[in-house]
Amino acid sequence: MERTVPAAATATGTRGIRIKRFLRTNMVGVLLWSSLLGLLIAFLIAERQQLSLSENNMAVIIFATFGALWLWSHMAWRQHQQVETRESYRIATEGGLDGISILNAIYDRRGDAVDFIVSDCNERGAAFDGMNAEQLKGMRLSRLYSKPQFRIMLETLRCALQNGYHEDEVMLPIDGRATPVWIYRRLVRTDAGIAITMRDISDKKMHEHELWRLANEDALTTLPNRNWLTGFLPAAFNRAKQDGSKLALLFIDLDDFKDVNDSMGHSAGDELLRIAALRLQAALRPGDHIARLGGDEFTVILAPIADRAAVAQVAQRISDAFAKPFDMSHGSNTVGISIGISLFPDDGDDGEEILKNSDLAMYYAKTAGKHRFQFYEPRMSDSLKARLDMARALQHAIEYDEFVVYYQPRVNTSTGELVSLEALVRWLHPQRGLVPPLEFIPLAEETRLILPMGELIVAHVCRQLSLWKEAGLPVVPISVNVSPRQFNHGNIKALFATRMLQYQIESGLIEIEITESSMMGEQEEISSELRSIRALGIKLLVDDFGTGYSSLSQLQRLAMDVLKVDRAFTSELGKSEEGEVFFRAILSMAHALGMTVVAEGVETATQLRILQSLDCDEIQGYFIARPLPPAEIPRILQKRFLIDMPRQIVFPLEMQ
Repeated sequence: MERTVPAAATATGTRGIRIKRFLRTNMVGVLLWSSLLGLLIAFLIAERQQLSLSENNMAVIIFATFGALWLWSHMAWRQHQQVETRESYRIATEGGLDGISILNAIYDRRGDAVDFIVSDCNERGAAFDGMNAEQLKGMRLSRLYSKPQFRIMLETLRCALQNGYHEDEVMLPIDGRATPVWIYRRLVRTDAGIAITMRDISDKKMHEHELWRLANEDALTTLPNRNWLTGFLPAAFNRAKQDGSKLALLFIDLDDFKDVNDSMGHSAGDELLRIAALRLQAALRPGDHIARLGGDEFTVILAPIADRAAVAQVAQRISDAFAKPFDMSHGSNTVGISIGISLFPDDGDDGEEILKNSDLAMYYAKTAGKHRFQFYEPRMSDSLKARLDMARALQHAIEYDEFVVYYQPRVNTSTGELVSLEALVRWLHPQRGLVPPLEFIPLAEETRLILPMGELIVAHVCRQLSLWKEAGLPVVPISVNVSPRQFNHGNIKALFATRMLQYQIESGLIEIEITESSMMGEQEEISSELRSIRALGIKLLVDDFGTGYSSLSQLQRLAMDVLKVDRAFTSELGKSEEGEVFFRAILSMAHALGMTVVAEGVETATQLRILQSLDCDEIQGYFIARPLPPAEIPRILQKRFLIDMPRQIVFPLEMQ
């Protein structure tokens, strides 16, 4: 059972132990002095009888003797305390993490410290100099260190003498060690010189270096990354200003790299990027720098540069290096590069502007035919800048999901009953508001941003369907548009299967709209891909029929489910007899192939009556409803019949 010992009792016990230790240590002295005192008293008694000493004189002698005994005991006790204190200090310092050294200053005639001598140290402190304490004590620093090291150390010690205090972090010379040793030093002025405490902080420094490396190094290529470039450029610009020199920044983008990624897989793309990084490094001059911004984009900093001709020479050397095929484990491949070049200070006075202008020049090189380099010029069109800004903004929109999905109803031509909804994406721009698709879909397709954007849209649709189902609404199928690039490179089957499983969407509730241009290519490959999608229970729709290159025989081989006739043909209904004849021909052949026909772009009651007379299956257009935000769809799902046959309109055009 534990019990608490009072502090006073603990202190008393401690003093008792110390006194006992003192008595054991000084027993001989105590016995000697006691014997002498006894002899003295006996002698004085005998002498008093013979010499008739007065009692007062005898008392003085005895008192003096006792005083001498007390004085000796007190001095012995103080000496014992000092010994114990030094011993305790020694035990504490030897057992601690810090190295300790006491340095006495050696002054010249003018009073300046010219050297220091180690008067004391513990073993840990001596170990930092590769010695033991006995070896180090009494040694002068001028003998301990080389001349360059001694000059640095002497300056630091003088600083501590002058200010009374100094602390720093220094790396000790390696001297055969496996890894360098970093120490934290704290120097304090004393009466005789300097007291130094030292602690090994090598682990801390290694951790800091690793964090810095992770923050500034590209994991794939081990090149510096965008974060490093952001920190490097301001210092490089300052050096150029001070030297009165110029600097060039090359923005490099691999041409058609995504084709390699899409056709051969991401592992092949990663291998290609690693080889590309090595080729770039080999083509540069000593002292030039290279960084990977991300994806297939790199930057090269040339500093200093003599003139534009010297920069062009390096850029051409880099281009030539990429003319050779890449020998990879997946096979051989050739990838060119487009290079944009901006100069400091000619093309900007800060890193952001220089980087933006070189990016713009690179984009200009790509639009001019790729596989070339281009210097930035102020004459570059504003439209190109606006296009580049739009691409950057679109990339940001994808990263932060600034998209909303609107839904346009598709109804049965005869009954007006809602049969499906088409998902149509809108960009909710932070400054511009709702951006229509024609302003960004073509750019997304060109820049391949359509792939990540398409993944977002599929997720939006499946999530929304799930929410409507949970609300108990009578949901209908939703059709999602898939662009040619998505169809050829987006792994559509896996994308839809994953999202439908995630949100528990039945296969009959999802349809895919594919344009005619998506079906151009190897027929067997396309047929196989379409069959795998239909195996998920997803209906396939041909979108904008009549604007592409497909034929009815091709549609028969591909076994599509629904044919959506482009609005250009719908708009001719009621205007000319030829328009009606052409539409009837499409209907007849599509029905012969077992396909459902949808007329897009229906905007008038006349068009509706003609389509009803032609037995067109379904219609879609502003006559029924414009694309509507998700909040308005529950009303339509519950209403179900959107037109009251044969004439009355439930949702007039002017109300949409």
